[in-house]
Amino acid sequence: MSNTARSGGRIATLLDSDTELRARLSQAGIAQSPSEFRTRQYVICGAVLIASVAALSAIGARPLLGFAGALAAAAATYGTFEHHLGRSVAHRRTQIIEELPVVAEQIGMLLASGMSLTSALEAAARRGKGICAAGLERVSTHVSGGIAVEVALAEWADDAGSAEIRRFVGVLTLHEETTDIAALVSDEARSARMEAHRRLIAHIERRNEQVWIPVTVAALVPGSVLLAIPFSDALSSFVAL
Repeated sequence: MSNTARSGGRIATLLDSDTELRARLSQAGIAQSPSEFRTRQYVICGAVLIASVAALSAIGARPLLGFAGALAAAAATYGTFEHHLGRSVAHRRTQIIEELPVVAEQIGMLLASGMSLTSALEAAARRGKGICAAGLERVSTHVSGGIAVEVALAEWADDAGSAEIRRFVGVLTLHEETTDIAALVSDEARSARMEAHRRLIAHIERRNEQVWIPVTVAALVPGSVLLAIPFSDALSSFVAL
């Protein structure tokens, strides 16, 4: 393989990584470019590395061991950034799942009242305050700037990175192909609400399991102690014989 091909492969890999990070930042609601995020991440990791080397040297750690410890601290800092980004993405997706049924129901009622799709989206954006409302506000702004509503909705779905929003947008884009778009949107709203309810039940069940384990242990430990006392006495008597 030639050097040109290798360089092209590296550039393609970097661009793919940049695109993936840009999508994750957008889904997390972080208003930073990939270069800004990575620069801050690397600067802080570098500072942690230098501070760790200095601290370990001050306490007399061996050079190799100190450098390994500093690298571990820097790697942990890097992982913390990635973990925080992942949690932010997951948190916003949960918020979208909770907000989307209400927003979809509002849009369905507005469409049923005779509003156009553009007007219904704009009205729903004004009434809401959450992530979905902010997304619809950007859609309305783009439409006002001359972008087709289907394109603006597709951009919103891509930025959100939510399968639920993609499905909802897919229904909205049928507004020119059907005369009963309000009914389709209302059906999608009911489906979104059922999905949100299912996820809530699953989350409650997981929380109950997390609570049940320590409660069970707490209930068993005193009984185990009471059983151990006579067993220990009997064993001591047996040893004394």
